[in-house]
Amino acid sequence: MRKLLFALLSFMLCSLLLGSCGKNSYEDSTVLILADSLMQTYPDSALQLLEEISAPQEMGKANRAWYALLLMQARYKNYVPLEDDSLIRAAVDYYENGRDKERLAKSYFYWGCVYREQGDMPIAIDYYFKSIRLMPQGCDSVFLSMTYNHLGDCYSEQDMEETARVMYRDAYSINLKSHDTLRTFHNLRGIGSTFFLELQLDSAAYYYKHALAMALSLDYPVLLGIIYKDLSGVYNEQGEYEQAYAYISKAISDLSDIKSLTSAYSVKGDILYNMNEKDSALYYWYLSKSSPDIYTKTSNYYNIYQVSKELSDWRNAVLYVDSFIVCYDSIQGMNDRAEINELMDNHLLELHKYKLSVKQEQITNLLIILFLFFVLALILLFMWRDRHRKNKYIALQRQLMDNRAETLLLDEKDIYEEDKNNRLHELKEAKFDICISLFKSTEGYKRLDELQKAKPKERVGIIKNHRILIVTDIRRTFVDVMEDLSSSCPSLTTDDLLYCILVMLHCPKEIIMDVMNVTSDAIKTRKSRIKNKMREELFDKIFLVDNL
Repeated sequence: MRKLLFALLSFMLCSLLLGSCGKNSYEDSTVLILADSLMQTYPDSALQLLEEISAPQEMGKANRAWYALLLMQARYKNYVPLEDDSLIRAAVDYYENGRDKERLAKSYFYWGCVYREQGDMPIAIDYYFKSIRLMPQGCDSVFLSMTYNHLGDCYSEQDMEETARVMYRDAYSINLKSHDTLRTFHNLRGIGSTFFLELQLDSAAYYYKHALAMALSLDYPVLLGIIYKDLSGVYNEQGEYEQAYAYISKAISDLSDIKSLTSAYSVKGDILYNMNEKDSALYYWYLSKSSPDIYTKTSNYYNIYQVSKELSDWRNAVLYVDSFIVCYDSIQGMNDRAEINELMDNHLLELHKYKLSVKQEQITNLLIILFLFFVLALILLFMWRDRHRKNKYIALQRQLMDNRAETLLLDEKDIYEEDKNNRLHELKEAKFDICISLFKSTEGYKRLDELQKAKPKERVGIIKNHRILIVTDIRRTFVDVMEDLSSSCPSLTTDDLLYCILVMLHCPKEIIMDVMNVTSDAIKTRKSRIKNKMREELFDKIFLVDNL
């Protein structure tokens, strides 16, 4: 009574707020919160509240998404057909951005329900699994068990009984922990149904009896009627017709809706026919022929036709065989339409796959072309840099040759000796700079620079591998400078000239020792010997700056 009063007061309060819904975010939220609070206990009141909101499109994005989710939930709980997915799609689009994982999971569940009602089981299964993956740990266990149960139903409808059984068991283990007797009943019945469809009748009876114990503890007549009917089907298949008759009689007394009741009449007729009570069987088949289910109706027409033929009641036999043919043709037409729809869906799917493959091929070709352009650009860049390096090297060689020519021609020019010496000094300085530029373009220079930057332990490996390269490139690029030094001081050896060039390149003492592969004492001795051989002003010019 207190719950009913609360629902009534909530409904009245919502009615007062509905007139201004959409104008104020706080008022929108209040109505949605009240509808959510009524959802579990009074889903019909929640549905009425939500459907009376006149302008949901004026709500804010968050409230509009929650409204869409709640309305789908209310329709689901009130067994209103979920034919259109545009509403729940809006909720999914909003919650997809990570705003509320639990609501996103529920949105995918109800989206799956839409596709299940449309008969598209693969998409429904996909959305149910998305719902399970998105549901945060420790959240609504009831909702999670319900999703697994729906997955069991979907797999069962696709004749995948073993997989369906796994889903039902997952739902059962969740509901068993939460002591939810009603949902546990449905899980046990689902497991039993999978065994029954596989004709594992003992296993089916085992789970149906456990479900019956649950139904008896709930004292819910509709559930009792359903499970009694299931058990009667098992005993009928096992040939235990007395047991089957007792259970179907109990089921009929507990069932109330026309579809379940006419189905039970049909089963009772089958049992009575197996017990050779044909007149009684006909009576129940006559009662069952008003079933809204075309499959039950068709089965009854055929059974009546067969028994009428056995009893030589040709008038009824002809009448009901015509009715059977009409219903059978309707079923065949439905199956044909379903097959055509499936073929059309497959055609559209293949067309979509083809378009995707063409698009993927175009993207692949574009990437290949871009890659080739990139490689071509790299090749062109490398060629340009190489050409630029070669041009620079040729220009330096040309400068060096011009320097040599001018030096040779200087002796023939009739100018003052002082001017000639000054110009010769300038040419030698320029020659040294050109040689340095040439040396910097060699691999030996790179290794010498690497050697100077390396740590002592690292220098050992570098000099061991590249000593010959460094010495060769120095001697090759500084040949003009060495000739000038040799002409100024003919007694200098090849190693003396190498030592002078290294000093002029401002190499530290340790690097010179590594390149020449000599000790510190040997360096001191060589420097002293060069001092004795070389003019003082030339020696000071080479060595004084480095203080070696």
